[in-house]
Amino acid sequence: MVVKRVISFALYLLGAHRRQIAEHLKMPHDTLKSCINRVLQHGITTFEDRRKKASPFTPLKAATLSRGPSVVTEGENVIFDFGENNSIISIPASNKLQIKTILLTILNNGLINTQRASAVLECSTVHTARLSRALKKDDVYALLDKRQGQKQDYLFPSVIKAELIQQFVANAICGKKTSSIVISEQINKQCKSNFSDRAVRLHMQKLGLPQIAKSLPALVNTLKKNSGHCS
Repeated sequence: MVVKRVISFALYLLGAHRRQIAEHLKMPHDTLKSCINRVLQHGITTFEDRRKKASPFTPLKAATLSRGPSVVTEGENVIFDFGENNSIISIPASNKLQIKTILLTILNNGLINTQRASAVLECSTVHTARLSRALKKDDVYALLDKRQGQKQDYLFPSVIKAELIQQFVANAICGKKTSSIVISEQINKQCKSNFSDRAVRLHMQKLGLPQIAKSLPALVNTLKKNSGHCS
């Protein structure tokens, strides 16, 4: 991998296009782009795995020189390099909340700028600044996704659901068809509505009605017989 990075950077300096380099070296294009940008910014030590404690690329004294903090996305990880004694944190890119918390904490302490933070978060600088203020004010809870979705089924109000169940049960007991096409026609006629058979079918499945279409008539007959015995 180190050899590939060296070759890819050399080809880039010779004028080759990055996508062609990535294709021939079988490297992800985003990884190649990040590698080239890091080399241009931090030098040849970025050719190797920056999570290692020591660098064989340069003398120890040069390797331990202080450098500014940086954050880069490398493959499936986000690398936080704090620039002191190889203090590096690697976090899976899938850990969104963890990355967001650390990144905004670093931003609030002035170690990186808003542009760099927004690039890693893949959002606008305005939204990034808003998140950083929210974290400072209300802790990590401010970063949680508070969208709860639609709490009420506005498409199918309770009166329509009641009619759906009524028509389905009546058809099942009488041995008639209980398909969504038939039920939707009956609902629309009774309620003067215009619901599609697809919407009706979806709510029939949510209510579990198809599972009782065959067992319901037998259950009603059993109850009738028991009721006759009792009388």
